[in-house]
Amino acid sequence: MYNSLVILAICATLLPALARPAACKPRQAAMGPPALVKLEHVRRLVLDPGHGGDNLGALGTAGIREKALTLEASKNIAIWLRSQCDVEVLLTRERDVAVELRQRPRLANDWKADALVSVHANAHEQAEASGMEVFYLAADASAEAARQLVEREEGAGAGGPPAGQPWTVDGIKTDMALAAAHARSQAFALAMGEALQSIRKKARFRGVRQAAFGVLKEAQMPALVLELGYITHVDEGPKLFDVAVHAEFAKALLQALVELDRRLAAELKIKRNKDKALATRK
Repeated sequence: MYNSLVILAICATLLPALARPAACKPRQAAMGPPALVKLEHVRRLVLDPGHGGDNLGALGTAGIREKALTLEASKNIAIWLRSQCDVEVLLTRERDVAVELRQRPRLANDWKADALVSVHANAHEQAEASGMEVFYLAADASAEAARQLVEREEGAGAGGPPAGQPWTVDGIKTDMALAAAHARSQAFALAMGEALQSIRKKARFRGVRQAAFGVLKEAQMPALVLELGYITHVDEGPKLFDVAVHAEFAKALLQALVELDRRLAAELKIKRNKDKALATRK
């Protein structure tokens, strides 16, 4: 009798709970792929892997040439950018072929690129030399170190001025486009330098500098030369072939492109305000 009463008491306690519907737990939203970074004014980027073909570039500590590093790094940077933003990324070469120096910026011009980044690796006879550098165009490369770098990367005399534009409307428009591009290149290079220091904190950064790189002279868009590091450094050189390191460069480049996009948007807004003000005066 006692056991029956105990069982009845337990049932009386449990039955109401069993009859109630279980509380619904909020379902966690499924994690989809990260949203692409969308840029409004920077729609097409050209990456220029330095050297190629019989233009070998510097020799690294592992016996690998600069032309192989620049191509591999550029391809990996392009893959990362395509997965993270809506910018179209094109390469001046996608295999080991020679591309004439002047043809590189002309390809970017023909493709109507909004930005050009020429990818290189540095080298020095002093094995301890290391660090990343960013260069934008200087009409007068008076610094001896910059002059020597241009000669090594492009060959003596290869960085000479482009053929003068004829005095035509098209020629004047081209000169104006070059002048505007060169002004924006400084801001682009500075943004790239800040991004590299922010993302690659453990790597040495040698600064943002000016040099008369021929690959930049005819570019009608913001353009810079990115020196990944010293291929001749015993520690830094091998790391430059690491895919994870390439991803860091890609992240820095995307950050710089975002800043460039903001600058272009601000310039357009100022122009529209000026045009509006002029229109109201008429």
